[in-house]
Amino acid sequence: MNIKQTFAIVFFAVALPFFFYSCSKDDDEIVTTPTEEEEEEDPVVITESVYTWIESEMRENYYWYSEIPAASSLNYKLGVLDFFDSLLSSKDGKHNDSSDYFYSYIESTSDVSASTKSISQTDYSYGFEFQIYNMVDQNDNPLGYSYAHILYVVPNSPASEAGIKRGMWITKIDGKNITESNYTTLLGSTATKFTMATFETDKRFVAAGDINISSARAIEDDPVHYHTIITDEKSGKKIGYLVYNHFTDSQNDKDKKYNKELLSLSKEFAGVDEFVLDLRYNGGGLITCAQLLSTILAPSSALGNTFCNLTFNDKQSPRTYNYSYDRSIISTGANLNLNKLYVLVSNRTASASELVINALRPYMNKGANIILIGEQTEGKNVGSETFENTTYKWEMHPIVCQIYNAEGESDFYVNGFTPKYQVAEIDHLDKIFDFGNTDEIMLSTAISIINGTYSATKALTRSATTQLRKGKSSLERKATNGVVVDGIRQTAKQ
Repeated sequence: MNIKQTFAIVFFAVALPFFFYSCSKDDDEIVTTPTEEEEEEDPVVITESVYTWIESEMRENYYWYSEIPAASSLNYKLGVLDFFDSLLSSKDGKHNDSSDYFYSYIESTSDVSASTKSISQTDYSYGFEFQIYNMVDQNDNPLGYSYAHILYVVPNSPASEAGIKRGMWITKIDGKNITESNYTTLLGSTATKFTMATFETDKRFVAAGDINISSARAIEDDPVHYHTIITDEKSGKKIGYLVYNHFTDSQNDKDKKYNKELLSLSKEFAGVDEFVLDLRYNGGGLITCAQLLSTILAPSSALGNTFCNLTFNDKQSPRTYNYSYDRSIISTGANLNLNKLYVLVSNRTASASELVINALRPYMNKGANIILIGEQTEGKNVGSETFENTTYKWEMHPIVCQIYNAEGESDFYVNGFTPKYQVAEIDHLDKIFDFGNTDEIMLSTAISIINGTYSATKALTRSATTQLRKGKSSLERKATNGVVVDGIRQTAKQ
């Protein structure tokens, strides 16, 4: 049996109600007892060895392995997805009134289209991310259709070429209302027509004509999406601003292109008085990218000290792995020596994004100098690895460790970080402008805090109509199930 363990980028928990598939019993694509036709097509899809492999790897590596039921209690006649879920702990994922899903998941790799190899999702896309808003009446009753709000557009993509911009609204697809049955078309499809609108300050939508967009194609979604240095007229301070949308080091896993871009930018940002880091659309990614970004931003006094500690289950030796603010990884860049950091966050901010916040806390006045602006974050303080069975074409992405900062802090943000300055985009839809626009609601809030003109009363002014209810987002497919601890145990043993 050709079984190997690899470590790969993962981007979301299958148990979430995402766009392409879920691990509910009704949606299981593979059943325990294949038909004769299925056996002829792929006779090794499900055998007893698959279950043996899953159980063995999970009992050895799963962070909560001690909570896996005894073998005598397991049902080996379940489908693979349900069998995997039956091994998981209630501590895995989020289980409450508003959400119920596991972070750990398993997926078939026999279908290339179903394989989840890239956080950035660039193989087939129109090149924009969106937030769905479901339309309701004054009594909160659904009207049966939705609008899609454009969060950001990838350069050199079908969307950018068509003239689609951040802040625009799509109200129809090829003349049809956006509904639960067709909104996934926005993720990428054939050439089509979008009906557009703008949201005005008087809380109404205004038609903005049609836009023809070409067929989806491969794009490059650079995580270093936008950057600039703003000179604030009121304070005279130079403010560095970076929109970083996912913790990915490269598009092809070889050249570390995006990490090199961060290092180059760090030299441009050197000497700024303040820094605003925009992570509101960042659902996580690689721990190595989080380490690099944090080392660039951290006070110089942190260099050489602990960035974070990863604690695996008690079967592992060593059990704890240390990451440091390593000077060597920024040898071609610069440390900004920041004593204060402003971070823009949302409920989509998670995983490696939260790690950056937590890891910097001990070195920024116990977190008092990390100023969070936005909405409460997700709360993922764990790490995942990928285990691959190439013979039977399955990949597991279990949670394997918990992540702590230099002061041993981790559990306190299991439900996310709560910003000191709470601002939700849905309350200010008329102020969602291009990144870098100093009137954009989140950036303008940060600048007003920096220059001392912030007004809580002004910040609470709502512009959103009661006829909008937040729904699905394309960002869900890019969220990692935990910080991706890409091969650290192999690297440490070399």
